[in-house]
Amino acid sequence: MPIVAMLVVLLLGGCVGDPQGEMPGLYREQGVVGEPKIQFLGVGGWLLHWGGEGVMLAPSFSNPDSLNSGLLPPLRVVADHKRIDRYMPRADDVTMLLIGHGHYDHLLDVPWVMEKHSPRALAYGSSSVAHMLRAMVDPLRVVNAQWAMARPRQVDGAWLPPTGGSWLYSTGRRVRAMPIQSLHAGHVAGINLIPGGYVVDLEYTPVYVWQWKPGQSMAWLIDLLDERGEPVYRLHYQDSGAPPPFGFPPALADGKAIDVEILSAASWTQVRDYPGGLLTVSRPRMVLIGHWENFFGSDPYRPRPLPGLKLQPFLDTVACHVARGVPVILPAPLAVIPLPPAYPTARAVSCPVARQVE
Repeated sequence: MPIVAMLVVLLLGGCVGDPQGEMPGLYREQGVVGEPKIQFLGVGGWLLHWGGEGVMLAPSFSNPDSLNSGLLPPLRVVADHKRIDRYMPRADDVTMLLIGHGHYDHLLDVPWVMEKHSPRALAYGSSSVAHMLRAMVDPLRVVNAQWAMARPRQVDGAWLPPTGGSWLYSTGRRVRAMPIQSLHAGHVAGINLIPGGYVVDLEYTPVYVWQWKPGQSMAWLIDLLDERGEPVYRLHYQDSGAPPPFGFPPALADGKAIDVEILSAASWTQVRDYPGGLLTVSRPRMVLIGHWENFFGSDPYRPRPLPGLKLQPFLDTVACHVARGVPVILPAPLAVIPLPPAYPTARAVSCPVARQVE
């Protein structure tokens, strides 16, 4: 396994460009933004406050690297509590902490966030994620959500979009979330260099990058509910790039449209028809781009793209698959984005030809 981790270093490492340069089009607003709003925490992390409750998608602030280079992934990973405390926004109202998979850049900081910053939160993830977390936090605060997944169907050898799935409700009943079976994008040549999962509870905190196994990858459908329990906003979170129809939001009887699509940009060129296939189905009113920045020892206030990401072609592909006028936002870590007005109408259009960057 150490050899696999070294391959990650060799294949993902590289020059990230001039760290002094300013990225055009980067959304940096951190001032006073009225509710409802969503805050990008960096990597795959997001934070929402709604109806007296908070919902968070797995935060990542420690950002360990190799040899203090700021360029290379680490082999040994330990949560940096001081760094988490420095950057973590107020999250004491969070009751749902949703996790898509168990790689360290999604799970490493979760135990300290739950202990110090979100003492009311329950963590929801796959069975493998639950087996890992129970070694690090109170097992009563860990929920295996894999049983509730909406799952794609295979008919005559063809995969069809997900059906079914069960809603999981927050303690205050103002937020609900549905996990969706997904896949994890490959690191190189379509291969996930740190695969696998756990089938029993761990008795130790993983310390090496290859011990943070992904388990079943899950996308999430998230509803923000009014006092009657009706959805006001519906968000879809794609935890990692996946080929169609994995991670796709299921068609639900209530007919509520997707208001906000949250995409993961990392390793997008390793996946067939992503993100175009997903956007054609979700037809959102706003698109937010996460997991785009280099997280190897980086400074959230001076973000740069992941090595080899091809960020501009990714943004071009997103723009090609959404309706005219739909905002596509690339936020800097800690930026705060207002959600679109509730219940407007929007006409969705799609590109005549799907484009996949090689």
